[in-house]
Amino acid sequence: MKAVRVKKERAEELRIIAEKIGAKDKRRLIKSFGEFVEIPILDGYEEFFKGYEIVEQREVLLNPRRDFLDILSQIVPKDKQKFLPKSYKVIGDLAIVKLSEEIVEFKEKIGEAILESNPRLRAVWREISKEGMMRKPKLELLAGKGSETIHVENGCYFKLDITKVMFSLGNQYERHRVAMECEDETIVDMFAGIGYFSIPIAKRAEKVYSIEINYDSYRYLLENAKMNNVKLIPILGDSMFVTPEGVADRVVMGHIFCNDFLPIAIKALDRSGIIHYHEAVPTKVLWRPRIRVEKACREMGKKCKILNFRRVKNYAPKVAHVVVDALVY
Repeated sequence: MKAVRVKKERAEELRIIAEKIGAKDKRRLIKSFGEFVEIPILDGYEEFFKGYEIVEQREVLLNPRRDFLDILSQIVPKDKQKFLPKSYKVIGDLAIVKLSEEIVEFKEKIGEAILESNPRLRAVWREISKEGMMRKPKLELLAGKGSETIHVENGCYFKLDITKVMFSLGNQYERHRVAMECEDETIVDMFAGIGYFSIPIAKRAEKVYSIEINYDSYRYLLENAKMNNVKLIPILGDSMFVTPEGVADRVVMGHIFCNDFLPIAIKALDRSGIIHYHEAVPTKVLWRPRIRVEKACREMGKKCKILNFRRVKNYAPKVAHVVVDALVY
């Protein structure tokens, strides 16, 4: 069975192309290997991917979603089936699914169908919202039991309770990319959470300051550092007030609503260094994060050079999650 092997930074672009031309094999899941992913394609479409590496998959990941939709097609009325969820997230051995109001009356049946179709899962939860600056998840149990799990990503282990802290699967490449750039550096992670950036970074960096305001996340940050056998300098508190100054070669600002913290990030640098600034921005003003970084540097009496401006993923309709890499000096 064929697949296109591509670096993670090109994976989303290639996945969209494969789906548009009908080449993506929906029976199989995309597989990840370090810096690369394999996008499964149907036989006969190889010519559309000239210039890319085509591999033969001996071990495939079958897509359990097809089975769960088959189950639901026999339970949910035909006029409601168009509202069925197209996918669900898997974190560790737990699934999280979003449901529209039109289909919420079948929520328990949907949860049971997902659980029945995917043997690796222990429970299915419905995502209702994320609340506040700390983006605390609001979830509802649909089937199974348990909310604490261990998720594996890029060779790192993350323990968390999905009802208390969030985990964004769409940032996987970004976490790996930044970690690869931090060899022997001192890093300040201003919004550390359970260690999404801090843990992989700590495997290469000389020193990592990990700041987190949410006590539940902070507790898992400490536990995950031990589990991954890495050393951090954990700081419990609001990064607006507890961020160390003049210490960092690099500052990670992984929260998507943190523009007010840019002056604090600049102060954290040891005279000069790199800032990775994330923002959720309407696509009609996609350039706004870059302008904000440049303005903050000017106001702090600093110069900056934009090294990279990257769209991480779609955050919401007409809203993108982007990251700006800026050299500040």
